[in-house]
Amino acid sequence: MCKKIGVAVAIAMVFFFLLEGICSSGYVLYQLLIPQHRILSGFSMQYDQELGWVSVPNFYDRNFFAPNIDLRTNSRGFRADHEFTRDVPPGKLRIICSGDSFTFGHGIGNGHTWCQQLEAIDNRLQTINMAESGYGLDQMYLRYRREGPTLDHDVHLLAFITEDFSRLRLTRLVGYGKPLLKLRDDEIMVENVPVPKESPLMHWLAFKPHLLRELRSVSVASSLVDWVLPARERLSDSPTNESCLLVDKMIEELQAMDKQNASVLVLVFLPKMSDYNPGAGSQSWRTWLHAESAKRGFVLIDLMDDFQNLPVSMKDGMFIWPGFSQYFTESAGHYDDQGHEWVAEQIHAKLLSVPAIAEKLKYASTAAASQSNASLSPTPLKGK
Repeated sequence: MCKKIGVAVAIAMVFFFLLEGICSSGYVLYQLLIPQHRILSGFSMQYDQELGWVSVPNFYDRNFFAPNIDLRTNSRGFRADHEFTRDVPPGKLRIICSGDSFTFGHGIGNGHTWCQQLEAIDNRLQTINMAESGYGLDQMYLRYRREGPTLDHDVHLLAFITEDFSRLRLTRLVGYGKPLLKLRDDEIMVENVPVPKESPLMHWLAFKPHLLRELRSVSVASSLVDWVLPARERLSDSPTNESCLLVDKMIEELQAMDKQNASVLVLVFLPKMSDYNPGAGSQSWRTWLHAESAKRGFVLIDLMDDFQNLPVSMKDGMFIWPGFSQYFTESAGHYDDQGHEWVAEQIHAKLLSVPAIAEKLKYASTAAASQSNASLSPTPLKGK
């Protein structure tokens, strides 16, 4: 009798394991096959041989991120509802915003990015959003080097999160190739260009591997590898001597470009959801940047302390959380409208405390007062 019970239990367990395996495999297979909205693999992005990828020019979708949350670019591929002339409009102080998805405004409408919100706070400003989702510091630097000299401007805001430093070592991100900067003989060399053009299959695969970890066998195997090879190399957000020397040279060259363009370089350290409490990687880079700011004389706006001192309830209200009505799963963790508004307010207040920028604003105000009946309205895009 006991033997029969044992056999029955064994059969039941085998059946359960088979059923669990079939269900797990079926779920992963389903997730692999269904289409997923991903901004970097979507129709709003295109290949660029120098930068890896850029936004498609003259793109417009009223419901891009979610119902009534739009995305529009102008003829240069900048996130904007209008075009920009080379000259700064009379009575305006023009700011170029370089950055990644936290500046581009992943998950929110055009008018709500912190870069655009600066205009809403201060009508003396005109801002140009030159950011792009997924960019590292290298791509921000290269895009500004290419596009910045074609637009007169007064301030250059280079905004970043901690991960943008680790992206300096990558030659590929989510199915796109990207340039690689190397420092040789105190000169920045651009490698991996023209950037290899990846196939649509690579874009598809780039967003799928994480689903394989849903398979318990893959999860167990991965854990075993981590245990057997605990010292294998991983990307770290902490500064290395090589990365510090490269970033230092990039800042030096940006300062030289901005001096030539008569603009002020301002570095902005943006907080993210994982920065509720001080992190080792963030703190290391912050310490280094503050030392470099004192040495090189550039303006550094570090929002980390201001963010960490906020009440938890306010921090929570600054981000898009999983489960919100968003077409893009990677929108979670980015700033929502409230987050962008807070960042804009902090940056604006700190910019006013910079003597060179305060002087430029004073001059812009004087020029505006002398322009009687002058129209400063931008040219709207078609289909607006």
